[in-house]
Amino acid sequence: MSGGTKTQTTTENSKRDPYGPAIPALQTIIDGGLAAYGSGVGSQVYGGPRVAGLGGTTQSGLDYLTGNANAGMEAAQAGNQYLAGNLANGGATAGTQAATSGLLSVPGVDIAGIAGAASRLSDPNSIAATTGARIANGTYNLDAAGYGGLNAGLTGPSQVQRSLQDVADGKYLGGANPYLDDIIGRAQNDAATKVAQQFSASGRYGSGRYAGATADAVAGIGTQARYQDYEAERARQAQAASAIDSGLLARTGASAGLLGAINDTRTANAGQAVTGANLASSAAQQGLAGQQALASVQQANNAQRIGQYGAALSGAQSDRAAALAGLGAVGQSRSDLLAPGQTLTNAGAVQDAARQDDINAMLQMFAEQQQSPWKQLGLLSELAIPVAGTGGTATQQTQQQIPQPGLLQQILGGGLATAGILGQTGAFSKTAGSAPGWLLSDARAKEGIEPAGRLPNGLGLYRYRYRGDSAVHVGVMAHEVAVRDPGAVALGPDGLLRVDYARATGGPR
Repeated sequence: MSGGTKTQTTTENSKRDPYGPAIPALQTIIDGGLAAYGSGVGSQVYGGPRVAGLGGTTQSGLDYLTGNANAGMEAAQAGNQYLAGNLANGGATAGTQAATSGLLSVPGVDIAGIAGAASRLSDPNSIAATTGARIANGTYNLDAAGYGGLNAGLTGPSQVQRSLQDVADGKYLGGANPYLDDIIGRAQNDAATKVAQQFSASGRYGSGRYAGATADAVAGIGTQARYQDYEAERARQAQAASAIDSGLLARTGASAGLLGAINDTRTANAGQAVTGANLASSAAQQGLAGQQALASVQQANNAQRIGQYGAALSGAQSDRAAALAGLGAVGQSRSDLLAPGQTLTNAGAVQDAARQDDINAMLQMFAEQQQSPWKQLGLLSELAIPVAGTGGTATQQTQQQIPQPGLLQQILGGGLATAGILGQTGAFSKTAGSAPGWLLSDARAKEGIEPAGRLPNGLGLYRYRYRGDSAVHVGVMAHEVAVRDPGAVALGPDGLLRVDYARATGGPR
């Protein structure tokens, strides 16, 4: 912790004697210590009683508890035997068991007959079920295939339509008659012959008038013949269309009649299917009614069994509750038997504790008597010895080297030198506060405090951080400095203690 020394040395002669006025006190301390040591005070052993032991009241209570514990044990054993027998029989007493046996032996309603009837009604192969299913499935349906065949024969064009369709379509209008041209040709030849005969009789054959008359006669015959043929063909066309329409109407009526017959057949078949479905449904409903009757009887039997077992369970639970209540009474009975003894024991314990307190007080008084002389000498030593070491005369020769700043001074900083000088001149009072040289060293301002060694004068060193600061410092604690040297500690304006490090880290004062 200390540093090196300078090569320069100083020599002085000094002699330190105890402070004169303190010498009588020091002699008193020595004489008193020798007298106390010689008398054996502080080394004597206490020979009185140390344990109070059991008093008469406590012993009486314990004896009472012991005697009545046996009686309570007999009652508990009797209750345990009763409970064990009760639980071995399922929690029921003999009377409950007999009543339960008789109750469970009551038979239910016989369902054999109802079950047989329900089975027959539910048989899917019964006559009603099979007949209804066949009817519903069309086994007995009327056949409408003949009507359908006849109706199919009415499809396509009829013979009348095939024969008259060309006429109705006007195929022969406009000269399409293959025989008309031959008839017109012969008529035109006859007309030309007549014109020639007439003009020949009058001697004008071959004249221009002859040619015009011939042409008019021939043209008129062709036009007249074609006009008549066109009119006749139009009449035949109307007759053919009327005949085709009449035939179609007749076929439509016949087809409608056939379709009506087919629909009537289908309607009849649908009615039969409904009848069959109703018959099958009726059979199923009868089967359901039989099953419901069977289920009702089975439900009644189940309800009877549940009631029987419920009554048996209720009886067993009642017996078990009675047994448990009896056991509870046994415990209370034991408590009542032991209560007076416990009361005596508690009262005796209070008396025993009071007697033990008396013994402890005697032990404490003996210890104080043994410590009293030494304590008084210690108080006188705390006053006289420091006073005796503060004065004296210089009669002894010593040689002193001037030390360099050590590790502690380097850690604390160069401000300590100035602080030491100012401290020697009395520049700071007990409220020096934060003036140079006085460093905050109050433990209340620090945290993370750990021991770090000791100074040569015995003062402890510690590592710590000031609250709110992460930097680590090494230094002393103000409250420890105040014990050794109150003048090295001052109270700051913030109510925290400062330390004059130059004074506090020096040798013994």
